[in-house]
Amino acid sequence: MRQTCLKIGRIRVQNKIKKYNLRNSEKSGKSLMEDAYYRIKHLIFNQALVPGQRLVYDDLARMLNMSRTPIINALNRLEQQGLVVSESYRGFYVRPMDFQEAWDAFGLREAIEVYAVEQAIQKADAESMKKLEKKLYEHENYRPNYYDRKKIFLDATFHLQIAEMAKNRILKWHLKINLEHVYLRAKLDNYDISQMENAANEHHLLVKKMKNRDILGSIETMRNHIISSRDHVIACLSDNELQEEVRL
Repeated sequence: MRQTCLKIGRIRVQNKIKKYNLRNSEKSGKSLMEDAYYRIKHLIFNQALVPGQRLVYDDLARMLNMSRTPIINALNRLEQQGLVVSESYRGFYVRPMDFQEAWDAFGLREAIEVYAVEQAIQKADAESMKKLEKKLYEHENYRPNYYDRKKIFLDATFHLQIAEMAKNRILKWHLKINLEHVYLRAKLDNYDISQMENAANEHHLLVKKMKNRDILGSIETMRNHIISSRDHVIACLSDNELQEEVRL
């Protein structure tokens, strides 16, 4: 009887160990995939991987010091988000942005941010407005001699703070994805430096109207700001296309 109980006890312990190892294995695999996902996004954002570039599994495995499996899983996730594309006999590559996609992305962004600014004015408190002003001055006071990734990041954090003030997590998530679609794949070579001052002035005007709780004025300012950004990005895409044609 005693031996039978000991045997049952051992079986139960072994089953618990198996379940623990399985959970840890799943957790480890998921953690590696998450790590690969964010590191590949970081490489795209910093132009270490450029639009149109083929993504070779073995090269990424060496670069990130991990096996192919989490990298393939990360690329599949990035494909679902539209940041990379897979084709037969070519594999994955960073998805270039075309005029239509830029136009569509800014159209969606306009709809999201017009709603966000209205909600932010209605729901914001003094503390969140102080945070927005902090983001405003962080963006304005960083003045590089040319557009770089930090400038783009500071611009995005300003807009995401407005979404945060709207107290709508789904809205903020969609805005974040939208900004990533444009900014992650933006080639900054042709960005006009004068746009920095224009954007800073528009941000100041927007914050002023928001502090005055001027909903209609804030909506108009936000809409004009996004249209200005859209026109600038599309002009840069045109310049990039012309340069490619000259090289050919």
